Amino acid sequence: MKILLIKAARLKSSASRRHDGVMPPLGFLYLSAALKKAGYTDITLLHLALEGMGREGLERELERLKPDVVGISAMTSEAVSMHMAAACAKNGRNPLVVAGGAHPTAYVSDCLEDPNIDAVVRNEGEITFPELLAAYGRKAGFEGIKGVSYRSGGRRTDNPPREFIEDLDTLPLPDWDLAEMGRYKDFVPHSPMLYGRRYMSVFTSRGCPYRCTYCHSIFGKRFRAHSPERVLRELRILKEKYGVSNVEISDDVFNLDRARAAAVMNGVISGGLNLNIFFGNGLRAELLDEELIELFSRAGVKYVCAAIETASLRLREKIKKNADLEKLRAAVKLLVRRRIFVNGFVMMGFPDETVKEMLVTARYLWSLPIHSFLLFFCRGYAGAEMCGTLPPARRIDPKTDNTCFVPGGGCSSQPAWKLLAVKQLTTAVFYFLNPARIFRIFRDLPFRDARLFWFLFRTMSVKFFSPARR
Repeated sequence: MKILLIKAARLKSSASRRHDGVMPPLGFLYLSAALKKAGYTDITLLHLALEGMGREGLERELERLKPDVVGISAMTSEAVSMHMAAACAKNGRNPLVVAGGAHPTAYVSDCLEDPNIDAVVRNEGEITFPELLAAYGRKAGFEGIKGVSYRSGGRRTDNPPREFIEDLDTLPLPDWDLAEMGRYKDFVPHSPMLYGRRYMSVFTSRGCPYRCTYCHSIFGKRFRAHSPERVLRELRILKEKYGVSNVEISDDVFNLDRARAAAVMNGVISGGLNLNIFFGNGLRAELLDEELIELFSRAGVKYVCAAIETASLRLREKIKKNADLEKLRAAVKLLVRRRIFVNGFVMMGFPDETVKEMLVTARYLWSLPIHSFLLFFCRGYAGAEMCGTLPPARRIDPKTDNTCFVPGGGCSSQPAWKLLAVKQLTTAVFYFLNPARIFRIFRDLPFRDARLFWFLFRTMSVKFFSPARR
């Protein structure tokens, strides 16, 4: 059975293709390993954004490969590309087309209303997808396969959900051979300091117990983790077999289990792995203490993100972001003292957020000694609790969604020009009116090269000058 795994690409914005968040598709690497364990070995990965591939190129690849099964993974901002890929797959051919990932899990109807998509794998796919392929190979139906939604006889059927994988160590190692690691260095990952460098993303845990109303739950609300021994085994193989010294940890909340986090860092130190470790997300900053931050520094952590979201107490309670901002401030100071580059995450444009509340967040951001920040505009995605409270006009339309960085088209009742004005003010004061911050940025950069300097300059400029849209 020939299997083609397609990673969809998002709609183009004004940004360069290099800045489209093109990263190794870790979900597919886990899935490929599970498929090979089940006996399916003829697997090809096609990452559309990496290849810069549109409809014509995809048609040529499909004609060349002639797959029996096509699996497509997509975020909501990649939904248009997902539908295009499904149409190409069915053009003159009749493979089984299965959609999976964040978008199909949250928007099952959007997928199965497309006659070119036969089934959806919801949530984790390492057990579900091989079971589905086994049934397909036997020419049996999909009844009884947990975690699958499908169309049969013109009707949609949603099978019961599959339990989340309890023991992550039972999963085989990701199929790193499937990804051309060296090619991803030319794109900006979650940790932008890795731009231009060979790296690999890893999951050391899945799931997040916090109840933030704007967030997805594709991995569930229960924290499940690889053992420190399994994590260290992965890191050693990446270093010794694949020459990967730069690792991006992509967990939801790596340090929820403090003892496990410390054990991983101690293992990196005692094992002499000599890694550069980046947290493009995946940390709960206010749970960091001085001892753990010291371990981070000794283990080679170069970059972390602190999720502030909003400094408004009213909004923090409303969105269930129960962060202690004073503990977060203390952790940030300790990180900066260790010269670990700290990026802040900020959200604006909540459904009833006032401009005054946005400025409360901006003032808190300005007061922190962090190096950089990313400002996201809140958007109403299906599957998030917040989406259910929004009128249809302020929910995300998968046919047009492409970014959460551009003001307008999201949850906010504020006009786009006001959101843009607050964004520009926040950026100007944060960077251009703070020479000490600029000094810290260049002092604490993990790497010093012209390409990274240019990227930072461009990023600050784009943050200030990006246009508003409605």
